[in-house]
Amino acid sequence: MKKSLIAIAAILLGHTGFSQNTSTLLSKYISVKDALVQSDNKIAAEAINTFYKAIKTEPDFAQKADLLKVTEKLNQASDLKSQRAAFNDVSTTMWTVVKNAEKVSQPVYYQYCPMKKGYWLSNEKDIKNPYYGSAMLTCGKVVETKE
Repeated sequence: MKKSLIAIAAILLGHTGFSQNTSTLLSKYISVKDALVQSDNKIAAEAINTFYKAIKTEPDFAQKADLLKVTEKLNQASDLKSQRAAFNDVSTTMWTVVKNAEKVSQPVYYQYCPMKKGYWLSNEKDIKNPYYGSAMLTCGKVVETKE
């Protein structure tokens, strides 16, 4: 009985720990999104690499392998066009992580660009499109919110 209680406590503590780390991953993801909004390939590459390393160091969670796989592709992208092309897969996988988190520290908006047919996450309700930058900065809409 005692071993069962310890195992349950460890599972619950691990889940709570990941909920807290979701905000860390989300913060690093938002840095990638912001760099793409600014159309800055160099800053985007640095933010992508930081995000990728953060995922690798996280304890196991349900979507870790999927998130690593799509972020690795993003990390290998060498220019802004290919970074933006790989960003949707990262965003949809990251949304699954956020949606499954027990709680988030602030609202997260799941946004969609009908022109690109791509999604992204934001801490702001206002649209700042990472797929087109200043060319179509406000193209998109909020499709879901996690509070």
